[in-house]
Amino acid sequence: MRLIAIIMTIMITFSNVSIGFADNNASNVKTYKFENDVNMNGVISGNSKFFEVSKNWNLKNAKLNLVFTKSELLDIDYSTITVFINEKPIHSERLDGKKEYKKNISIEIPKDLLKKGSNEIQIKAYKTISDKVCRDDANTANWLVIHKESNINIEYEYRDSENILSEYQNSYNNTDNGDRLNSTILLPDNYSSGELSSGMILAADFGKKIKYDNFNFDFKLYSDFKNKNDNIIFIGENNNTPKAILNLLTNSEKSNLDEKGIIKMVSSPFDKNKKMTIIVSNNSDILKKASKLLSSNDLINNLNKDSITIDKNTDINDLNDKENTDRIYLKDLGYENIMLKGPFSQEVVMDINTPKNKVVKSGSKVKLNIRYAQNLDFERSLATVYINDVPIGSKRLVKEKSDNDTIELSLPNEVVGKSYYQVKVVFNLELLDVACVTRDTDNPWAYISNESFLEFDYEDNDDLSFNNYPYPFVENDKFNDLTVVVPNNLASRELTYIANSISYIGHDVKFNDGNLNVVKESEFRGNYKKDNLIIVGTPSNNSIIKDINKDLNLKFNKNYNGFEGNDKIKFVGEFSSEVASIQLIDSPYSKDKSAMVIASTDIADLSLSAKYLSDLSLTKSLKGDTIVIGRDGYVKDLNYNAKEQTTKEELKEEKKISKQTKMFVLVAVFLLATVITSLVLLVLKYRK
Repeated sequence: MRLIAIIMTIMITFSNVSIGFADNNASNVKTYKFENDVNMNGVISGNSKFFEVSKNWNLKNAKLNLVFTKSELLDIDYSTITVFINEKPIHSERLDGKKEYKKNISIEIPKDLLKKGSNEIQIKAYKTISDKVCRDDANTANWLVIHKESNINIEYEYRDSENILSEYQNSYNNTDNGDRLNSTILLPDNYSSGELSSGMILAADFGKKIKYDNFNFDFKLYSDFKNKNDNIIFIGENNNTPKAILNLLTNSEKSNLDEKGIIKMVSSPFDKNKKMTIIVSNNSDILKKASKLLSSNDLINNLNKDSITIDKNTDINDLNDKENTDRIYLKDLGYENIMLKGPFSQEVVMDINTPKNKVVKSGSKVKLNIRYAQNLDFERSLATVYINDVPIGSKRLVKEKSDNDTIELSLPNEVVGKSYYQVKVVFNLELLDVACVTRDTDNPWAYISNESFLEFDYEDNDDLSFNNYPYPFVENDKFNDLTVVVPNNLASRELTYIANSISYIGHDVKFNDGNLNVVKESEFRGNYKKDNLIIVGTPSNNSIIKDINKDLNLKFNKNYNGFEGNDKIKFVGEFSSEVASIQLIDSPYSKDKSAMVIASTDIADLSLSAKYLSDLSLTKSLKGDTIVIGRDGYVKDLNYNAKEQTTKEELKEEKKISKQTKMFVLVAVFLLATVITSLVLLVLKYRK
């Protein structure tokens, strides 16, 4: 028995070692979802989806998980579905007549067909019900649905990168199989406001560089650091920096840190396969300048060396060379040039978000640069543009302009006043002497250049509500004089909450020349009070919250141990002390500035608000100006000061009512005058 026990112990030990080894070398997987169901009707139909392959990925495997449901009336002998990658066919499959809801097939994608950057996956279907193909094209029973559960999975490893500053983004913006960045920002335990501001600028840059994905990361004090296999950014003043890190700098780099700062990338002393970026200066302004350089759009990409020394004169601001900030090009939204192939109706859909503090008004327009085939029946071929499913105009295609044509249309009143626009372009590509097509064909074709654009005429929407967030803290694509006021002493947990919330705000930042400061509450004075503010903490650890309690939408009670109910919300028992609130208010310190107050009575409850300020879908779901979040998942969205949005229909109704009121008054005055006149005549008659 003892021998058996020893053998089993050895087997378990080796099993554990093997498992640990597998975990450390596990690949990463990126999943691109289809998001919405796609309906494919008629004999010939197709759909395209674009996805990205990062330049710092070494691909291992790729596959398409296709989930679809089809009409059970399809002809098994002729109906097929084919998948293309970058216009190369990789898989075909018969569509049988069986009734099967949400059939799932897995299709391997050859790695050599994928390219760095944007890739296109196209699904084409040929479907018939009978031998009457032209009739089948209009038959409502001829359908196929690609379900939103479909996805593209890319398995990869990050490629090795050199210890040079131009590799900064490739090293620090990488996630694991979940949504956690493999990066930690470290500060000294006795951090200064300058060190904290520098770290938060880099936290915002994570959001700037990873705009459309949820992620989280650690922002820790040096003594709490445990993720030794992370890429690390250490920020510190000379006297605050541990010797083990300071010794990674040369004597020359350590000289004159009072007037200069050093940025240096080295192999991590904790894991030689990871990076450590060191930012050291005794000047708080230079610390912030160093972080702005790392978060620049282009400047950092040209630094093909492991370190750089900067001073107060170093120009680190991004070039803001946008000639017209109201013009949104398709290329700026990440769209490639768009090719549409095949006869009859071909369409493409593009999504465009406008700035959150702007409302689109009359005078806006869309301009599309297009080309198309010359074998069309030009008497019947045309292009139609829809905005939010409203047709705004059509243009007949002309042979003489087929190599260089444009569609320029103004946005009608029905579609202005929005902050989200879906642009759909439908080409009717008719062929001469052809009423229907009995097989798939790439002819004819139409092409939309990504130099096409929408040009918006805006009016400001300064409504202080979460509909517009992160405005006013971001405006014109950069931080808008933002100061974050935090308690004097924060643990790593609270620092991480705040950093992830700042990172969300960074999603709306494009340029690094805005102003972001983070200060301890004991240093909050002078010019900081002239800024837009984010104030974080509890009444007991941030005295500023007590100072402005009278200005809050939802106030603390006189003992500051819970919130005080009002006509919008009531609290029973201890619940008022078990919630966190996020409140947007006018700044108590500057009449033309605003503030967001993130507060609770228990500092642990700040984690409740952090969730709603760092998640793309949760934050976008908020509408009012005050949010109350409970420990049990309770969420209340309140509106104290935000202006009610008036729809055009309501305005028309108001005008209609106003006209009716005027008519009623006129009629009433006329009747009253008639009655008075009659009475006067009667009195005069009987006097005689």
